[in-house]
Amino acid sequence: MHHRNGWDWQRAQVRDGRLDFREPDGLDRALRDGFFFVDQPPDTDLTGGDRFARSFYLPADSGDPYRGFRGWDEQRLGKHQGYFGRDEDQTEQFFLSSAHWKDVYPPEVADQAARMRDFALVVLRSVLARLDLPESQWDTATGGCLSGRGTYTLTFNHFRPQVRARGLNVHKDSGWVTVLRSTEPGLEVLRDGEWHPINPTPGAFIVNFGCAMEILTAQSATPVSAVAHRVGEQNSRGGPDRFSYALFVDSSLDGEVSPGMFRYEPGRGLVLAGRFDEFLDRILGNTYRKDTTGLY
Repeated sequence: MHHRNGWDWQRAQVRDGRLDFREPDGLDRALRDGFFFVDQPPDTDLTGGDRFARSFYLPADSGDPYRGFRGWDEQRLGKHQGYFGRDEDQTEQFFLSSAHWKDVYPPEVADQAARMRDFALVVLRSVLARLDLPESQWDTATGGCLSGRGTYTLTFNHFRPQVRARGLNVHKDSGWVTVLRSTEPGLEVLRDGEWHPINPTPGAFIVNFGCAMEILTAQSATPVSAVAHRVGEQNSRGGPDRFSYALFVDSSLDGEVSPGMFRYEPGRGLVLAGRFDEFLDRILGNTYRKDTTGLY
């Protein structure tokens, strides 16, 4: 379905620990679309995250604990962690998994990250409840996410309008569910062979599903779509630079917790589909190179 602003994205709120959509078939449509809006909880305070997104890349200032984070890099934090400034995209980014939140982020941002993680897990459980996957297998299927052993990453994006490049390359997210905070247009989603904008809605997060969810459910009664998306080249036009940030829920990278990614085959159960760490390396590598896309 379309409307005058493009695709008719579904909208939900979390009520009594589950997703409650405005339309009777909203959840099923959201699973097919791969993207939807969900109301921010009434007590949500995004001040810390918004401030960090606008400041993390700036030179350190002793009076501002939200600046000066370029020195936190992979050598200091580990693989896929910390600050990245790449030539192929306008984005400079800051990735940080939950193991580092309290040690690196300002306290308000660490607290917000934990709240966004918990919110994302409510969304994930609501989706799993719609599938034909037995509840006893949910935690195994999702790599320990539901028992607190998954990989939870809060990632910040600052779009540099002075860099002449794509905003952010075409890609699919790697894992289960992503909760995105965005305040400016620019995000585009590939549906039915066409690119559609998914512009921010005040008071709502943008939620989408990742490759792990798509792989798990592909042969199930309710397949879930991980949809390719991108951000177009940004121009400042005299206004503030574009920023966004997202909480990603992925499987554990610890082989002792989870052997990897699964697909669900009715009548057979969970079947190992490959190692998640190798899949993650491939998706991220292809996303940030010039001549590839972060697809599988």
